[in-house]
Amino acid sequence: MKVAAYYLPSQVSGCEVETRALGTVTLEVPRITPTLLTEVIGHLQRARERLRKRKGQEIAEVLAEVFRRWQDPTDPFRQDAEAALPATTRFSPGMVAHGLDLLCEGYTADAFDELLQGIGDEEALEGFVHLGSQLSRAYGPTLITHVLAGNIPGIGLPGLIAATLLGSANLVKTASAEPLFPALWAASVAREDPEIGECLAVLWWSGGRTDLEAVAFDRAEVVIAYGSEQTIHELQGRIRCRFLDHGHRVSFGLIGREALAKAEGVADRAAYDASLFDQQGCLSPHLFYVEEGGRMSPREFAELMGAAMARWAEQLPPGLLTPEEAVTVRRFRAGYEAQELAGKEVALFTSPRGLDWTLIYDADPTFIPSCLHRTVLIKPVADLLEVGGLLRSWGPYLQAAGVAVIPERIGMLAGALGHVGVNRICPIGRMQAPPLTWHQEGRSLLRDLLRWTDLEI
Repeated sequence: MKVAAYYLPSQVSGCEVETRALGTVTLEVPRITPTLLTEVIGHLQRARERLRKRKGQEIAEVLAEVFRRWQDPTDPFRQDAEAALPATTRFSPGMVAHGLDLLCEGYTADAFDELLQGIGDEEALEGFVHLGSQLSRAYGPTLITHVLAGNIPGIGLPGLIAATLLGSANLVKTASAEPLFPALWAASVAREDPEIGECLAVLWWSGGRTDLEAVAFDRAEVVIAYGSEQTIHELQGRIRCRFLDHGHRVSFGLIGREALAKAEGVADRAAYDASLFDQQGCLSPHLFYVEEGGRMSPREFAELMGAAMARWAEQLPPGLLTPEEAVTVRRFRAGYEAQELAGKEVALFTSPRGLDWTLIYDADPTFIPSCLHRTVLIKPVADLLEVGGLLRSWGPYLQAAGVAVIPERIGMLAGALGHVGVNRICPIGRMQAPPLTWHQEGRSLLRDLLRWTDLEI
């Protein structure tokens, strides 16, 4: 199967294409030069002058239809994605199909409307409006450069959607681990609305091309980047415009003693969160704190959740591990096996099929990131409010907390979690499906892209 892992506006022509083979899939990518990239950016900026005259609500309706068509299993773009993404991402075909459905569920007309309300008054994009005691006007960026990372389809899509709703042009540099989905999505947008499509360009080039990055960054008003701490630090030193970074983050879960009255359902939802996308996302839980004093002990809950991990491995099979990843999981297991042999309060529950999943009960409540790849820790606490102290040193890296507690306890618990740095608290079972309006890294998705001018008269 051969598929284009790039998207260029229709007016850009003359680029040479090379191929990258990934198993049974061959990806076509253009040979990018600074000259070609400069031409692409010039076209994006000119096309944006037409798009910015359109209302965000009109653009939202187009995008909603794009995602509606992606939910159709007979849609050509959906079929190409399902056929090729298992090779590019190493996720199983079942995981790819489920992930695409989950992705599309969150991108609806209502979600886009709610996001646009974050401006306060969409008329502010067209002229000065009264906001409180003054007149203010908002300006969307002319060009935004997006630098993606990771292998989960849809990473970076919220920022791309927000930028498009503002009428901005977008240059997307895809991740080497997943260069395909953004290109297919951009092409599907162009199919629905060619004018919006002319404001999108999706390209891949190998890391370290500072000649290309200089062009991509110097022409942008905003750069949105995803990556490791090292990557973010290196980019910060080269970007002179507004820089919105999304670095390494960790997530976890909390299970109250009262929730253990329905432990089977909680265990199933927790195992789902930990299995989705093979635990590769920043919203994937590394561990679950389980409160003591419930219907069953935290260790018994760990055994129950192990059975749930096995069921999800059947429903959403894990993808292929690289040899390096397999070694990492084995070493992580071996460390806890050694502790168990040494008499520490540790227990392992593992997949009978090798490295499909690993569930570890560890009585030491210290927050420990897992090695991922469906490797989850269960740790007991006497009271969930103790967790804030255990997480304090991890504050800059905290992302989401999935919770299973009775309503009477959520307010105090949420306050404690927010205080230490958690920026999203949600029910267990929904950790990997945030609303479009969530404050990722504690920031406002759409308002962060705007530049405001106040007029005092």
